[in-house]
Amino acid sequence: MNSRKYLNPFALGGVVTGKQFAGRSTEVARLRAIAEAGQHVFLFAPRRYGKTSLLREALDAEATARRLVLVWCDCLPTVNEASLARRLAEAVVRAARAGRLTQWAKEAGKLFRRLRPSVTAGPGGEVSATVELGPPGSKGSADLEDALEAVGALARAKGKPVVVVFDEFQQMAEWDPAHRTEAVVRTVIQHQRGVAYCFAGSRHHLVQQMFTDRARPLFKLAAPFPLGRLSDDELGPWLQKRFLETDQKLEPAALQILLGHTAGHPWATQFLAHFVWEAAIAAGEAVVDVARVERGLAEALRVGETMYARDAAAVTPPQRRVLLAIARESTTTATAAGYIARQELPAKSTVAQALGSLIEKGYAEAIGDLAVVSDPLFAEWLRRQ
Repeated sequence: MNSRKYLNPFALGGVVTGKQFAGRSTEVARLRAIAEAGQHVFLFAPRRYGKTSLLREALDAEATARRLVLVWCDCLPTVNEASLARRLAEAVVRAARAGRLTQWAKEAGKLFRRLRPSVTAGPGGEVSATVELGPPGSKGSADLEDALEAVGALARAKGKPVVVVFDEFQQMAEWDPAHRTEAVVRTVIQHQRGVAYCFAGSRHHLVQQMFTDRARPLFKLAAPFPLGRLSDDELGPWLQKRFLETDQKLEPAALQILLGHTAGHPWATQFLAHFVWEAAIAAGEAVVDVARVERGLAEALRVGETMYARDAAAVTPPQRRVLLAIARESTTTATAAGYIARQELPAKSTVAQALGSLIEKGYAEAIGDLAVVSDPLFAEWLRRQ
């Protein structure tokens, strides 16, 4: 079998769309309906659950088909209100694309009151959008207000739904402890029509606090959109199809072992499947059996050694003991006397505090009432130490 003519169909990381995107048909349909209706949601999930990939899968195609206008603002690089205003305004300018550069710049300029956008083309034809903020010394929130109001102006100008994605929205909490910027956001967007806002973040507890804490300006501005793990019914057929597209048949027993190792975790499934595929290619076989899955698992853990060792070193000794305990035995009763004795854990109060911190940091999560290690492959790595 000459399967080296194929590229590995499974991603090692980053945003995935199209064939590399697995499942989530219900979530995709719901996000598109929310966008069309002009509703607001906050999307939250543990790390590596594919929030950005889901949003791209749901909205990019709609934007390409011109059924909506997509404004994508990555908040991670922001450090203050001014940088947020600039990034949002530049995203609005990119979304306002129309005709030639001169027309594009003219149409974009009409959207703002105080900000001054410009559109330029590089030597290779690449287009960049920049925005000049308001006069120095003026009210800082005015720039952000103008950028937010430009979104509403864009919806009126385009005559179609506009969707604004604030990715890594929790970054605002790092530089806005007094929540003044949150108040500006609410003041402007609560009056807009024909615009849907989606607030997403990888530190899901911070994002949830923004919209569920009664003392915060954004309280109940957006509806919750929790993202859970994928089901075997979603992942199984997708995995089999991806292997078959490269002339490899994934045996039913091997499929169940693979699914068991990743427990519906989107990133872990892609990561492990990548190395299982490599193991099958190296063996030169057209059938992927249990042995290939186990060999792929060993390689995935070897490659992930540095990452997992760093994660283990990043937590305190009590947290590490609790993390190892739930890796060995997921539980609904981490503070029960029997569990503590069986896993040789410290005092009940220490366990409760450690588990809470692990969940907040994203190393552990609660699936229902069950405490588990967030990354199933990290759990396997811990068990093998």
